[in-house]
Amino acid sequence: MKHKQINMDKLKRIFDTKRILLAIAMTLALPALILCQTNGKNANKNGDEQSVRQTINDLAAALSRSDIAALDRIYAADYVVTNANGEMSNKTTRLAAIKSGSLKFESVVFSEINVSVYGNAAVARFRGASKVQSTGGQPLGGDLRVTTTLVKTNGRWQIVAAHVTRIGE
Repeated sequence: MKHKQINMDKLKRIFDTKRILLAIAMTLALPALILCQTNGKNANKNGDEQSVRQTINDLAAALSRSDIAALDRIYAADYVVTNANGEMSNKTTRLAAIKSGSLKFESVVFSEINVSVYGNAAVARFRGASKVQSTGGQPLGGDLRVTTTLVKTNGRWQIVAAHVTRIGE
């Protein structure tokens, strides 16, 4: 009986030692696992941020060239813009005005681009300098602050809304 008691005590010590070693191993491994998972999310977020920035740069180029095909890809089907005069227009109206020449962006430059990504949505805030001709006679260009909302659809970022504010006259 005494012999069995010694073996049981020995087995308990072995199991206790293994539990302690397992706890130590898990404690050391957990931060590494968390770090790997966080870096993956940051890498994806940074990739999305760069894609949004590229979409904004593509927008400036497409507006400057009156590139209807590019603008059609950049603007979502339900796109709405509120211009610096407070007038709203949707994708169809805006593209028709650019195509007809009643709205002509002679130059567009975006700077100070700040992007925040929220999953499949993003907000881009930036400064715009543009020279715009409008047959309506209302000034639309100048030094501007722009806020755009983008949504990632089928792996591609599209602008769903934009608001433009003129900076000081």
